Amino acid sequence: MSDGRTDKRRVMVVFVAWLLGWGIAQIGSAPSASAQPVGGRVSATATLSVLGGTVQHVTNGSTQAQPARDGMDLAIGDRVLTGPKSTAVITFLDGSTVTVQPDSDVQVKKADITPKKSTISVKINLGVVWARVVRLADPKSSLSLESNTATATVHDGLIGGEMSPDHFMCWTMAGPVTVTDPQGQVLMVLLPGEKTLVQPNGKNQPAPAAFSVNQSTLRVTASAGVLPLVVMDDGARVAGFVAPTIEVNHVFGSLTQANEDGTHVVQVPAGAPGPFTVVVEGVREGAFTLTLIGSFKGAKVYEQQLSGSIKKGERMKTAVTQQLDPATAAERPTARLQGGNAAPLETHTGPLPGKVLLSPMELQAVGGM
Repeated sequence: MSDGRTDKRRVMVVFVAWLLGWGIAQIGSAPSASAQPVGGRVSATATLSVLGGTVQHVTNGSTQAQPARDGMDLAIGDRVLTGPKSTAVITFLDGSTVTVQPDSDVQVKKADITPKKSTISVKINLGVVWARVVRLADPKSSLSLESNTATATVHDGLIGGEMSPDHFMCWTMAGPVTVTDPQGQVLMVLLPGEKTLVQPNGKNQPAPAAFSVNQSTLRVTASAGVLPLVVMDDGARVAGFVAPTIEVNHVFGSLTQANEDGTHVVQVPAGAPGPFTVVVEGVREGAFTLTLIGSFKGAKVYEQQLSGSIKKGERMKTAVTQQLDPATAAERPTARLQGGNAAPLETHTGPLPGKVLLSPMELQAVGGM
């Protein structure tokens, strides 16, 4: 895998799906090596998307931060820094994504990627990241979240990591995570729904604990035949599925799950009034149902079912608004959900917020190209 600065002749085309009619548009391909100026990049290790706020980029070998450009290439050793209320997404060539949360500093350490196997490593210098890891044919494929204190590694799934001056924390919503110390010794294996905290120099004995971002959640279950996508209340972060059945997850602590019976589940942290926009796209013509459940600490607070008929390629949407306990509403992690309501389904024709980069490798794997 090229680091983006060596003179190799591999040309990789990266597709971007701006959620505008779910169209997949080619946004660029690297010129041939002979046409590249000295120091230019002929293939991207990864691509950076700026979802909002102030995001900076530090080139490998440099110490000077520059404003990051939405859609810019990243190379091995590059760093991404986010400011307050700022979020960015790193998309690797296999389709795996790392969402960089506000006030974070991360570095791309490794990205050896082929159509059948990938080995990706991202170092968290400070802050929080959330990763969606694509399953490839080779079971040895992996994505690791590194720190100076510990490393979390998964073969496929949804994992996160946090680095602060006094600890490293990691968690998983899907896929077992192996946690190792700086010498590579296994400390423990986390199962979905668990987190653990590791202090430097063996100051504590890591143990699993339950993981949740918000005590209030919104769970959307779509019947077979439609793909659901949830747009968060900031209008930028999305979690769900896009045609042709590709998973997208930029929302810290969310769950995106495709079931064997053709149904799809999206669960997002929901300690806010909303609105949360739910869009469904038909993958075939017919009737469908959406079941929306709002919960607090795992206990159901409200449930609503919407139904309709849809054509292949057609999109429909609803907006979910919620009521929170006024005494707890100011703190999103602990806000107590008291009720919620989804508007009637309507046809969606305009552009959607959010952006998704679709890897040619992943598109080919699902028969999309």
